[in-house]
Parts: sequence; C-alpha cells; structure tokens
Amino acid sequence: MKLRKKKILYGKQQSTTKKGEVYMGKAKKCIIAICIAVLLVGVGAGTIIYRQAQGNESLWGTFAKDHKDLVKKYSDWFNKDGEFYFKIAEGKKDTAWWDKIFDKVANKEEGTKIPEELIKAMTTEQLLDACARHPLAFRFYADQEHAYLDWDTYVKKEFNGINALLKRKDIWDACYQLYMNTDIPKEKTEQEVGEIEIYKQCIAAGMLLSSKGYDQLTKKQRNMVIRKTYEKDKQINKEEKYILFQHTFATSLISADADDNPWQKTKEAYDNAND
Repeated sequence: MKLRKKKILYGKQQSTTKKGEVYMGKAKKCIIAICIAVLLVGVGAGTIIYRQAQGNESLWGTFAKDHKDLVKKYSDWFNKDGEFYFKIAEGKKDTAWWDKIFDKVANKEEGTKIPEELIKAMTTEQLLDACARHPLAFRFYADQEHAYLDWDTYVKKEFNGINALLKRKDIWDACYQLYMNTDIPKEKTEQEVGEIEIYKQCIAAGMLLSSKGYDQLTKKQRNMVIRKTYEKDKQINKEEKYILFQHTFATSLISADADDNPWQKTKEAYDNAND
C-alpha cells in the first residue's frame, strides 16, 4: 500500500510538473509578447524624440499642445505662426523703433515683461528661446566689447525672463546641450530666425563662460566649450549675413582669458595644446 501511495503521489507530481510546464510555456509567450510590445513602444518613443530633435515639433508647437488655455489667454504673446514673441517689437527697425523700445524698457512697461504664468509653464529650453527674442537682444550681443556683461548687469535688472532663467536648476545643462549641439545658422536661413538662434547661443556662451558656469562643468566639458567657442567664431566670420555678430564669440574668449576668470587656465592650456 505504501508503494502504491508513492506511485500515486509520484503520478500527481508528474501531473503537476506537466501543468507547470504548460503554465511556464504560456508565461514565456506572454513575456515575449510584452517585450515585443515594449520594444515597439520604445521605437515609437524614440521616433518622437528624434523628430523633436530634428525640429519637426517646434518648441512653441509643443507649448501650444501642452498649454492651449494659456496660449488663448495670452494670445498677444504669440505670433501668427504660434511662436512666442514680443508684440512691442513689431514694425520696421528704424531710429523711431529703437527709441520706442528703449523708452518702454526703461519705463518697465508691461510689453517688455513676460507674464509670470507663461514663465512658470515654459520649459527651460522654451524660456531660453523666449529670452533670445527680447527686442533689445541685438543691443546686448551684436558687436559689443562687453556683450555678456551688459546683458547681466542691465537687462537682468529690467527683464523678468532672464531673472527666471537664472533660477532654473537645469539651466546649466540646457545651455551646455544647446551650445554644443548647435552651429551658426547658414546664409540661407531667414534673417530673423538666424538671429534668434545666434542670440540663444550667446546667452549660453555668457552663462557657461562665467565663473559660476565654470563650476558646473567637468574638466572635459570645459575643454569642449572652449573648442566649440573657437568653432563658432570661425563659422560666424564666414557668414556675411551676420557681420554684426562677427566679434561676439571672440569677445567671450577674451572674457574667459581675464585674470579674475577661472576659465583663464583652461583656455591657456587649450591654446598651448592646439598651437
């Protein structure tokens, strides 16, 4: 009887084992199916990221999708193409235009300050782009001896956009990624679009090549920033369309070489290694 019981038990074990194998087989199929689904989703997500990186989904197109109510509420801050802009900057840029803009900025009029609700909703990349569209951006970047210092000491006091930008925790990474992954726009680029792109790179240069920016980067990143600045300087001098900006990046290199700037040793070492 004992032997029989053992046989019965063994038979049950065999039955249980077979059932387990069936279940395991089904489980494996489910796991494989899930992996395929995840892979497909991952490919789709990668495609979206790639498209965004390629510009198929603009910064402001994304903002409009995510914040439809805000775009409607502050419609005066978005142009016909749905991009953020300063309405007061409309019109021909003649002497009268400049006088008007300077007066409005000096008097701290509302048209020169971005609504706080919009600022809070913007990603750091979007806010950086918005700052580059400031109507006086030209005055603080184009062919000026102390371009970044001017932006920091004057506009920062009057313009809430740059103040908010400086408080963003991810500003350093945003500036680094922008700076390293963009070049000077080519001649065929629309003038206004090209200038905005240059302004963005100028803001990034001013941030990164500052004393505080120095502390945010690794030794390798610092060398890459110096190299990229030299590259941008060469590029911009080849584009006659942007002649007013031709000393912009050379100025940032001069600033980096100042005695009180921690970037001095990095630039000096880079120059010696690349003579």
